[in-house]
Amino acid sequence: MATIKDVAREAGVSIGTVSKALNGSYTISEEQTRRVKQIAEQLGYKANARAQTFARQASRSAVFLTALPKGAAFENPHMFEIICGAESALREKGYTLALKHCDAKNICHAAKETMASKSADGILFHASVVTKELAAMLGREEIPHIIIGKPAFPNSVCWIDNDNRLSGEIAARHLAELGHTEIAFVGGLEEDKISEDRLAGVESELRSRPQPNESNLCAVYKGESTIAEGKRAGLEILALAKRPHAVICANNYLAYGCLRALQWQNVRVPDDVSLVTFDDYPFALFMNPALTTVSIDVYDMGVQAGKLLVSKIKKPGMRVQSFTTLPLLVKRQSTTEIKRCY
Repeated sequence: MATIKDVAREAGVSIGTVSKALNGSYTISEEQTRRVKQIAEQLGYKANARAQTFARQASRSAVFLTALPKGAAFENPHMFEIICGAESALREKGYTLALKHCDAKNICHAAKETMASKSADGILFHASVVTKELAAMLGREEIPHIIIGKPAFPNSVCWIDNDNRLSGEIAARHLAELGHTEIAFVGGLEEDKISEDRLAGVESELRSRPQPNESNLCAVYKGESTIAEGKRAGLEILALAKRPHAVICANNYLAYGCLRALQWQNVRVPDDVSLVTFDDYPFALFMNPALTTVSIDVYDMGVQAGKLLVSKIKKPGMRVQSFTTLPLLVKRQSTTEIKRCY
């Protein structure tokens, strides 16, 4: 019975090339693949099914690598919605999804170990643990992957993300259309890319208004994305000589703190100041008043990530860098027309 060595010798190629050709690798030309398969058939060579599965790394599974510190479910509930969406999409394609903790310090080792052990066919990464070193390795090793969230540096990796700049534009447009002329922004630190993108969107929308002077960004506050920092910003807003008509908070934690500060000072939301934030979790739905938000379907983002990962596994040469899941304004009780403001 012919062996893979016999096929390689007859075809004048390496054993590795024969293996790739018989397993349909995109790195082998169609002509060479056809020739190798023809020779294998002539020699009566039949690949071992178990060996083929091993060669293809076809474990029919994927892994999600992200940091999972204590309290992660409360601090980042969106991540678990994303995981649920990804699991659903992968399950439909016959794949299982495992969840594994790692941080930016050991992410490269975790990715290499996952692929070397053939315990997964592809990897989903959360952008919070992605480093420049990992991005270089992903390209060099051709690891099937999708990063959820756009990395904060120039890259050639595959990622999907929500368009946070567009989210900021939508928030500012909503307030401008309600007649608000003085708008404040409460955001995270400058290294917080999501907050910075949302701020850029707010600025862009207000500059592009038909009559820009009618709506403007009168104050910008930046700090840690905590309830305490939201309170601080809220108190500083109240101390301004000309109090803003509305406040845009980059996330729920800042919004919660800001709302508390305003209410402690007997400022009515939305009668005195309108308040807008982004995303529903963890507080927007349960605050009083319930907050108007610019939200995204993070479950759907997970679904899209799962589908793209399967495509990447089947076509390793595929490149994906795109925004997905358009943000949507959800109007609630925390915003109103300027005519009702003081």
